[in-house]
Amino acid sequence: MGTSERYVRLTQLAQRAFSSARLERSLRLFEAAESEAKRLGDRGLVDRAFCNRCVVLLELERLDSEVGELKHVLMRSRDPFTSWMAAYYTSQVYKAEGNVARALAYVRRASELADACGETRAVAASANEHGTLALVDSRFAEARACFEQALRLSEATDLDAMGRAIIRDNLGYCLMCTGEVDSGIELCRDAAATLEGVGSAQYLAEVFQDLCYGHLQRGEFGAARAFGEKALEHAKRFQLPTIERNTLMLLADAAMDEGDEESTEAYLDRLAVYYPDFHGMKNFLRAFNVREVINLKA
Repeated sequence: MGTSERYVRLTQLAQRAFSSARLERSLRLFEAAESEAKRLGDRGLVDRAFCNRCVVLLELERLDSEVGELKHVLMRSRDPFTSWMAAYYTSQVYKAEGNVARALAYVRRASELADACGETRAVAASANEHGTLALVDSRFAEARACFEQALRLSEATDLDAMGRAIIRDNLGYCLMCTGEVDSGIELCRDAAATLEGVGSAQYLAEVFQDLCYGHLQRGEFGAARAFGEKALEHAKRFQLPTIERNTLMLLADAAMDEGDEESTEAYLDRLAVYYPDFHGMKNFLRAFNVREVINLKA
């Protein structure tokens, strides 16, 4: 077996191991492929092998130590796909650190590079991640454009039904936040139906939360509370405290607007658990409509 053949074989074995969730084996094989590329003296191949290794490190939550080298690869690589990988995974490091501004800057670069390399999967992945980070940063119009692109490409990239449903939900929420509430609710309802159909109940809490928000925006307090209660049920089942907290805020808003003081007080009591040091929390939340200022995806 020739040297170039050995690199290809190691990479193929690493990819198979990754696909079957044998991450440590995949990492060792990608490391061996990187060593082979170094032996060959091929700088471009070394960079590609390094980026492949970063895919596994991300899954193992050990990517942060490689952010410096990722930036070097981004600056020196002449291969658009390798550069895309470097930008995309640098964004992932900053996302994990909670540095949304830097993560967004690098994912924007990744989106540009994905277009340049012409790889449909890279374009779709970048669009979806770009949308997710823009949404966290309350850049709803930017996020909307990204999710619309990701949804258009979802068929071409054979994205599974669950993945498409999550994109629809995010896009639906963007539409709700930019004045197109009816269209947003329709997308989120479609997402909920799909997730229920494929048995992905763990994602339903967020979709029901978004539907609670949408119906609250339309002044349909009964529907808002019904979806809110479903969101709470799923959030408790799958231990999703952020969704539970956000939904309790929305439900308290809905109960206040309905004049249901008993339910309002009950929701606020449950919400107080999340703010043990905020003694004026109830009066604070009664003073304004939470739905006008909260970003459910932040």
